[in-house]
Amino acid sequence: MAVHEAPSLGHPKVNPQWKVAIIRSAWYPECTDALFQSARDALIRAGLRDKNIRSIVVPGSFELPLFCSRAIRKLKVHGVIAFGIVIQGETHHARLVAEQAAAGIMQVQLLTNVPIAFEVLYVHRMEDARKRSIGLHSKGPFAAAALLSCLAKLKEMR
Repeated sequence: MAVHEAPSLGHPKVNPQWKVAIIRSAWYPECTDALFQSARDALIRAGLRDKNIRSIVVPGSFELPLFCSRAIRKLKVHGVIAFGIVIQGETHHARLVAEQAAAGIMQVQLLTNVPIAFEVLYVHRMEDARKRSIGLHSKGPFAAAALLSCLAKLKEMR
C-alpha cells in the first residue's frame, strides 16, 4: 500500500491557552498510546502548554463520541483529538463500530461547534494499524496539526 503525504496545513497561529483533550480507546494500547504521545508532542512543539492537554482513555472507539461531548461540555476544551483502532474481523461488527464512531463524532462537532480531529483507524490487520500509529507515518502529529488549523481558522472567522 502506498503511503500518501498529508497536505500541508501551514503554520497556524496557536494560542498557548487553548485547552485540548486527547481521547483514545483502551483497545490496542500499543497503537493508541503512540498516537497520543506523538499528537501531544506535536501540540507542545506548536506552542500549547502541557498543562492544557488532557489525556482521557475510554473503553473503546464506540464510546469516543460520548466522551468527546463530555470533555467539551464539562472540561471546557477548545478542541478534541479522538484516537481509536478498529480491526476488521469475521463479522460486520468492526464496520458498525467505525461508522458509528465517525457519525457520532461528526454530530458532536456540529452540535458544539468545537472541532474534533478524528483518527479512528479502521484496518484489516494489526500491522496496518501499527504502520499508521507508530513511527514516521503516525497519524498523531497530523491530527494535532489538523486540530490546530481548525482552531486558528475558527478564530479567524469569529
